[in-house]
Amino acid sequence: MKWFLPVLFISYMAGITLFTHSHVVNGVTIVHSHPFKKGSEHSHTTVEFQLIHLLNHVLVTDSGLIPTFTVAALSLLCILFIRPQIEPYHRSCPGIISLRAPPVALSIFSGTVFIS
Repeated sequence: MKWFLPVLFISYMAGITLFTHSHVVNGVTIVHSHPFKKGSEHSHTTVEFQLIHLLNHVLVTDSGLIPTFTVAALSLLCILFIRPQIEPYHRSCPGIISLRAPPVALSIFSGTVFIS
């Protein structure tokens, strides 16, 4: 994400500034941008022009953002602060964090090593 978002933003800015062109359709000039080979003619269908119009005039409000953020934040807080009722493992000494293995006793009887 550290590199993806800046690269995405720079690519978007380059796309809308370097590839701007216009089409005249039924006496209406439509200006838009997308990568294309300079010097070659290209055209768009009516559906593509409608899509370009919709994408250029989309309106986003925060009315749906606040409830979504609230639910996500409360879910995260519940996960972080509510202690699970069932522990998936059993600790030998509750409340004590042991950072080493238990001691090992070696007994040597007639060339055989026993580890207890």
